[in-house]
This record gives sequence, C-alpha cells and structure tokens, in this order.
Amino acid sequence: MKNLFILIALVAFSYSLSAQSAKPAASSKAPVFQVSWSNFSQGKNIPALKISAEQFKKILDSPLVVKDEKGNAYVISRFRINYKFISTYKDSETDQAKSIQDLRVFDFYDTPYLTDVWRSSIRDNAKKGDTIIINNVIVKLKNGKKTMAPDWRAGLQ
Repeated sequence: MKNLFILIALVAFSYSLSAQSAKPAASSKAPVFQVSWSNFSQGKNIPALKISAEQFKKILDSPLVVKDEKGNAYVISRFRINYKFISTYKDSETDQAKSIQDLRVFDFYDTPYLTDVWRSSIRDNAKKGDTIIINNVIVKLKNGKKTMAPDWRAGLQ
C-alpha cells in the first residue's frame, strides 16, 4: 500500500512538471489573402470590380492566383465560379421575347484554371450586365492545412 501511494505521488509529480514545462503554442497570425485573375486583384472587403466584357474575355485563359500580404503564392485546391447573366427566350404562348436572370455554377478542383468548355462558353456569351463571382476558394497553406481565400467579384460593363 505504501508503494502504491509513492507510485501515485511520483506520477502526479511528474505530470505537474510536464504541464508546467509545456509551452503555449505559438500564435500564428493568419495570412491576409488577395485573389487575382490576370491583373485584376481583389481582397477581403473590396467592392466588386467593374471591367468591360472585352477585358474579361481576355483574362479567361489566365490562372487564378492567391497571394498573401508578403507576396507568397498559394496552391489552389478548389474554387467555384458563379456566372450570372440575362438570358432571352421566345415565349411559345405569346410569341414574345422574354428575359430572365440565369445562373451557371461549377466547382473546380486542383486547378487554378477554368476548363476549355467554360472558357469557350463565357467567351462566346459574356456581355454588359453579367456578373462573375469566384468564391469558395480553398488554398493549401505551407503546413499542409487548408483555408479559404476571399471572393473575386466582377460586374461586366
């Protein structure tokens, strides 16, 4: 019984020493990201960009790039494009042309580029009034963890 008490005391003592010697984890400040598509950049709390449809068509072949405030680039694991546009159709009952707001959404994985199909479709149809939102941008940090970068938004003029 005396040996059990001594063993418990030693374990408790060694536990308290290890708890005291444990250092608090270094607080690492999260990087501040900026998302760029060609030379059009956007960060957190920045209003949507205004670019011409012709300018937008020219950047479609460019990759999305995510950098922190120090200029370090990060690998994009995933992003989503939301392409809002006005679609026109002919109403078969009234034989009149009507317009509706339309939306195309797609997720891209392990690439900073749109696919050929998306680039071609947008290039053929982009016009004034369309809105493009790149969101759910997930980047891989240097330690292997993943985090979100801010949205990239543009209205076409």
